[in-house]
Amino acid sequence: MKSPKRLMALALAATLMCLPGASLAEDAAATDAPAAIEETTTTVAEDPNEVLATVNGVEITRARFNTFYQSMLSYYGQYYDTTNESLQAAIRQSALEVAVQYELMNQKLVELGLSLTDEEIAAVEAEAQTNWDAAVQNGMEYMGITDDSTDEERASAMVEVLSSLEAEGFTEESYKASCVEEAGYNKLMDDIVKDVTVSDEDVQAEFDSLVEADKEKYEGHVDQYENDQYMNRMYAAYGYTDYITPQYYVPSGYRGVSHILLDVDDTLMETYTNLLATYEEQQDQIEAGEEVTEELVTLEQVEAAKQAIIDSVQPTIDEINQKLADGVSFDELIQEYGTDPGMQDAATRAEGYSVHMDSTNWDAAFTAGAFTMEKIGDISEPVVGSYGVHILQYVRDVPSGAVELDTDLKESLRAELLSSKQQENFNAALTKWMDEATVVYTDAGLDIMPTTVDNAAE
Repeated sequence: MKSPKRLMALALAATLMCLPGASLAEDAAATDAPAAIEETTTTVAEDPNEVLATVNGVEITRARFNTFYQSMLSYYGQYYDTTNESLQAAIRQSALEVAVQYELMNQKLVELGLSLTDEEIAAVEAEAQTNWDAAVQNGMEYMGITDDSTDEERASAMVEVLSSLEAEGFTEESYKASCVEEAGYNKLMDDIVKDVTVSDEDVQAEFDSLVEADKEKYEGHVDQYENDQYMNRMYAAYGYTDYITPQYYVPSGYRGVSHILLDVDDTLMETYTNLLATYEEQQDQIEAGEEVTEELVTLEQVEAAKQAIIDSVQPTIDEINQKLADGVSFDELIQEYGTDPGMQDAATRAEGYSVHMDSTNWDAAFTAGAFTMEKIGDISEPVVGSYGVHILQYVRDVPSGAVELDTDLKESLRAELLSSKQQENFNAALTKWMDEATVVYTDAGLDIMPTTVDNAAE
């Protein structure tokens, strides 16, 4: 279990985007942890000047390696228990590999005449300073520092924040340096992939592939379709937009249903729902051949409780029916009588809620009521559900099949494809550079790397 200070440090580290090694970690496998290494590895040595490897003759020291190791620990610490020794060993290996790659990229920057200018470095450092100051301020607020705090409290909190960040591998100067290095990496990548393009045909092919995958996933599996919808809504509601998974296919059988929800007396509703639950439970027991020990609830009692609910709002139902007969639109009556907040939006009223006969997202009574209507425009009899009394209207058939490939979706797919294609091209270039480079690991480096590594020092 992470301590509060550790959680604070990880949270602050997550806001500092220039993590040396984190970019390559993300490119490689998003948030997948490095594969665990079975054999025991040595602990990090104290000598910062110890050489672990050379890249075309340029040394990579223990201090340089530790910069990447600490950053990657912070990165993976957001998702995994990095106190695990096997995971630490895997991260050490990844950190040394990334240190080698960054050194090679630094050499390529010089070779290709792409080194950052003084102006570019100054701009990166200024932005890094802003981010650092914001992270420290967030840490101070986490420690409870306010405008009313004393100078002594501020000083004490500052020590805590800076020490927590340092424990995660961050100091102000090292952070600025890592941002400058990351800017160089981005400049190199931009140059390598500058001619990469994505055609309309590429976008269409990707869309068709996604549609086919979702068709296989969702057609005949309404529960999966609606569960994914629900998770997307939760991610959006809590700000986790990166976790939202677009849905490219709509299963057949959905219809749009709008409704007027009438609130009812809580006591009447509680009586009905309790009787219904008991009745259903007892019927299950009877079907299973079990003895029912409590007083038997009859269907007549359940129906009487339901009718009591209908009777309680019958005057309002009569008003609605009369206005419908007089030509008032159902949409207007939703706005006048309905209590469902979801129906306050004009677009939702026009399209209705998407309901399938096998839907799991809706109250069972609402779903059943939605399919009592035969044709578009029909209005249901009053339906008693767990939220009150519904009067429903069948407003449309929801088109099944592929969603519309509109301009926004097309450009979103184009951006994703371009990013993926650029990364593939850059990775291919990096692999070629690695194959051409002379990378030599010392004995200390071999303690970190697997024994199968090539170009090792004799």
